[in-house]
Amino acid sequence: MFATNTPTNHSIFIPFDTGSPRDGVMQHISRLGSLARLDFERCSVAGEIIFAVEADAVPVSQSDEEARIGTLAYAMRKLEHAEDAAEFLRCLNAICEGGDARCRQTTASHYYHEISERGTSVVLKEMGWLAMQLASLNTVTEGWEEVDGWLDAEPVTATVAEQSKESIAAFITEEIASIARMTHGRRKSACFLHDEYGEWLSDLEANGANVEELDEAFAHIESLAQYDEGGAVIVMSSHERTVTCGRLDPEYAAEDLPEHAQYLVSELRRHYAHGRPLEELWDDLHAQLEVLFPTAGKTETGQTFYSHANRSWQQLVRQVLEAILSECQQDFHLTALRNNPSYRQFHKTIRSAQDARLISETMKRAYEARQAGMLPLKHFTALKTAAELQRERLGSQQLSTKAFRLVQEIQSASEARLRYFSWAFYGANQPAHVIHALPAQEQARVWATLKTRKEIVTQKVLRQAI
Repeated sequence: MFATNTPTNHSIFIPFDTGSPRDGVMQHISRLGSLARLDFERCSVAGEIIFAVEADAVPVSQSDEEARIGTLAYAMRKLEHAEDAAEFLRCLNAICEGGDARCRQTTASHYYHEISERGTSVVLKEMGWLAMQLASLNTVTEGWEEVDGWLDAEPVTATVAEQSKESIAAFITEEIASIARMTHGRRKSACFLHDEYGEWLSDLEANGANVEELDEAFAHIESLAQYDEGGAVIVMSSHERTVTCGRLDPEYAAEDLPEHAQYLVSELRRHYAHGRPLEELWDDLHAQLEVLFPTAGKTETGQTFYSHANRSWQQLVRQVLEAILSECQQDFHLTALRNNPSYRQFHKTIRSAQDARLISETMKRAYEARQAGMLPLKHFTALKTAAELQRERLGSQQLSTKAFRLVQEIQSASEARLRYFSWAFYGANQPAHVIHALPAQEQARVWATLKTRKEIVTQKVLRQAI
């Protein structure tokens, strides 16, 4: 996915810190190529994960997407009985009458949460009460005039008190009174998020701040707006989703090491996979660094010296090795080799096998270890993948001299000779035949050649008979 001329994608997605986030990003974009810039602008980084925000595969409008939660099909999936789903939709339609799709989505989500905590029957009863009260409250009458001030909720309270003395009545009364104040005159109301920065600017302007002070305040807010949570907090509409694009490469790579110190990378990975303790591993690496980059010692003339350059080289090599060790700890295969001796032994046998029979026998023993609880399922699955890949490698290798000569003999054999080959190749009919000394993957290729040759000869005989 990522187009870059650099060895890692770290230089694409992580701008250099110049102290000014906006200027740093602009300078970073100006140094990127066209394809790398597309990757940078499309993707974001959250920790070590690179992700992109994409729309659904099927384009839908925002209102349709938000209204999905309020459909009958969704209610039937969430509720056990179809009657409860129908009653839920009837009450939801009455409560959200005149509202938009966002209002319907929020209301349905609230009541689904209530149902999961308190039960279906109780919540449906409350929704029914609320729907009836809203229906009576919003009755359309001729000559309706909007009255200034809040709507008096006392008549509603009296009506509810007369209908029921249950505890639910008090709850309904309070909610109806609150809704009555917001919807008098058949108007819909919504609250806005509190903007502390906007309130601060309004207070400055109201208190008589001059133009310079307001400009400074706006510049301060703009600088704060540059900072975010590194992509960890994503504000999206409900018709969008995040798609993982990959993992951020570490800042340091093996190519950053000096040429005569690059062998430490393979040594680190080998010792890590073999299960060597980390403290012992680091002690060995530090000892080798002292030999490669000596910081203090004596020259041939006996004079003492101290090298600041070698000390800097040692620090760089340690940082690179720490990054590589972190990659090893995140690698499933290397961690499995380190922590599971059975997996390490089975994998080594499979990768070094030169005969498909040995791979099959190893997988049988791995299955027995899996049944005995010595090998986790994910490790056994990884071994199956390694076995399939090794079989593909063996099958694509060049035939040995014996197998190649046998294939040539089959391709030029007569019909009677082919019948002999079929008899000699099968089972223990002729154990001394050369095919029985071949590896399993070469035997399979010889058998395939024999089958193809027999089909060709048979078709030729049929054509002659016709």
